[in-house]
Amino acid sequence: MPKILADIAAFNEARLPTIAEIFTDRLRAQQANYAAMDRAALLQAVTTSLQTLWHAVATEDVQPFLAHARAIGEARAASGFIAGDMFAALNELRHVAWDTIEAYDRDRKVVTVSHVRRVEDILQAFGQTLLTSFSQVYREVQAQIHDQADRIAAQQQTIRELSTPILPLYEGILVLPLVGAIDSFRAGQIMERLLTAIAERQSDIVIIDITGVPVIDTAVANYLLQTARAAQLIGTQVILVGIGPEIAQTMVQLGVDLSNIIIGASLQNGLELALSRIGRAIKPSMERYLI
Repeated sequence: MPKILADIAAFNEARLPTIAEIFTDRLRAQQANYAAMDRAALLQAVTTSLQTLWHAVATEDVQPFLAHARAIGEARAASGFIAGDMFAALNELRHVAWDTIEAYDRDRKVVTVSHVRRVEDILQAFGQTLLTSFSQVYREVQAQIHDQADRIAAQQQTIRELSTPILPLYEGILVLPLVGAIDSFRAGQIMERLLTAIAERQSDIVIIDITGVPVIDTAVANYLLQTARAAQLIGTQVILVGIGPEIAQTMVQLGVDLSNIIIGASLQNGLELALSRIGRAIKPSMERYLI
């Protein structure tokens, strides 16, 4: 048996460059990840696969073949390949192996079941090693991706919270300074955080400061009104401050109804209005008259 297997290996090694080219082009035609891979690098990997396969067949030394399988599995998993790519490569390797053995035996008629089993055992060992190494690295890569995604989500959450601070100014009074553009996602978060803060602090008044909002359109105006109405529904008075001349003109043109909302010129004015609502006021300190 060793003599015939060695002859099969020699027969295929002589045809290896042509076979490797065909193998490479078939893989690239079947799988997008292989098509996107550098052809020269893929051809080199395929050539090594065939060389170590026929070395294992001729010498029964499978270690170089299996070491190559481990290296390929790890490299493909780290490069973002999927299990389907590995199965496609294994199937193509089998087709190439059996096609070339059939070509060898077409005129000789010397290949037996024992020879076939030996080659199949080597191919199965290669496949198992390839898929095991691929799966291990793939799981590690996916875990890293999930961890990174979790970190990014946590960072985004922190950024959103910092971009929507809710500050207690006085007992029963909160201020919500809005800065930057407001979209539907951020508007939902603003409403959720504001209602939570109102419930936690039992606040009677909320001052919404839009000085830092660059543009007010229909969508932003609706977000503000929805937030104000939601706060009012749980018993909190809303004071809207920071409306500049351009934004005031835009709101009039849009027909925004602010009849149920107290309007203040500035944050200071809003605070004075809020304090007056709870029977408080800001007064100059008497120390200035004692100097």
